[in-house]
Amino acid sequence: MLHPISKITTLAVAAPLAGAMLFAAPATAASTSPAAASAASTTSAAKKADDPFSVFAVKGTAPKKVRPSGKITYSLKATNTGPYESKAGEYYVVVYAPKGVDVGGKWSYYGPKKSQCVSDGPIAVCAVDKTMKVGDSVSFTFRMNVKKNAKGTLKSTLGVLAYDVPNGAENLSREELERLGVKSWLYGKQYSTRVVR
Repeated sequence: MLHPISKITTLAVAAPLAGAMLFAAPATAASTSPAAASAASTTSAAKKADDPFSVFAVKGTAPKKVRPSGKITYSLKATNTGPYESKAGEYYVVVYAPKGVDVGGKWSYYGPKKSQCVSDGPIAVCAVDKTMKVGDSVSFTFRMNVKKNAKGTLKSTLGVLAYDVPNGAENLSREELERLGVKSWLYGKQYSTRVVR
């Protein structure tokens, strides 16, 4: 079930502060000694329990150059690589924009039908009313204004914020999810755009 749109930015803003990870850390190689193998096996089993329900592969684009007071267009495609499906309300498409991009003003997005996007500070967050089975993808394009005083290099992160929401907990508030220790994961890539005058 899709979370109410009013909860979306609260979830997105809180997740990075609560320790969301940018990509899952790769497993370390096991040593050949029996003691090390036993320890690695125990660590591996513990790591499995900590793995995300759904891992997202993200591909995106951003322009190489932009002018102050111009427009910047971000595009991204996110694919659920598994191991499980991700239901609506368990994942959000996010753009973490730099100071030189106006997310609070007038901006537009193009995505799947029934998607809802909001902004809060430098973050744009979109909920998609679609269950993402393993192998399914979702695509979005965002068009935002560049501030007239923008300068230097604008670094933006495009990605997916995914929650390991257990069955039956889809409608819980953020506070309840945190109390229960529901984990969140940020899968994204950073893109750089140079401001030219």
